[in-house]
Amino acid sequence: MWLFFDIGETLLSEKRFHTVRNKGLYNVLKSHRKDLTPNAYDEAHRRAILCRPEGESSRVRAIAREVLGENEFYKAVLEYREKVGHPLLNSLEKDPNSFFQPYPEVREVLAYLSKRHSLAVIANQHRNVRNLLERTWGLASYFQFMILSEEVGFKKPDREIFLLALDRARVDPSEAWMIGDRVDTDVGPSRSLGMKAIKIKHDSEMSVIEPISDNEEPDFQFIDLKPLLNIF
Repeated sequence: MWLFFDIGETLLSEKRFHTVRNKGLYNVLKSHRKDLTPNAYDEAHRRAILCRPEGESSRVRAIAREVLGENEFYKAVLEYREKVGHPLLNSLEKDPNSFFQPYPEVREVLAYLSKRHSLAVIANQHRNVRNLLERTWGLASYFQFMILSEEVGFKKPDREIFLLALDRARVDPSEAWMIGDRVDTDVGPSRSLGMKAIKIKHDSEMSVIEPISDNEEPDFQFIDLKPLLNIF
């Protein structure tokens, strides 16, 4: 049996990164809309997430659009990139541990599972994440291979990235599981291919997205990874 894992908000907490991003984005948007309150920003943030943005840039644009409207948002997005986004990415490159950390149970769970099953990664991530998993967090050794979107040219929810992983593992979809935090990019496309899927909530921003089809209904849903020890 093969178990495929997402990375962000499944293996690694991104809460610190999102906290800094949201604070910076709020300040930028408030300079364009003086009556913006923290509660109004939180509501706009939730509505933006429900629109299912695919990545960090899409997430920022969606939030700005919700707050400022279609005609005003893009100027604020450019300002955000200059004042917050680029400095944040520079800080991340210098010290990844200040923004991302493996969840407390990750090493125990991966160590246990890797002795019993084959593990791999399917993630929408930059190629640098490979080095971080190897050298910074010491998690790469648990996986037979990693499929990262920037390296292969496909992004979830594109079925091709899942087919590529299944082909590399030489496994039938019925013998494979996808484990991630999103019903739209992890659960739905994997189950449409005949895989089983588990949604992990952790502190994921995207966990508020609800299924809109039978394929997006996970086989299991857990708060963290610990229950995997009992399933597999």
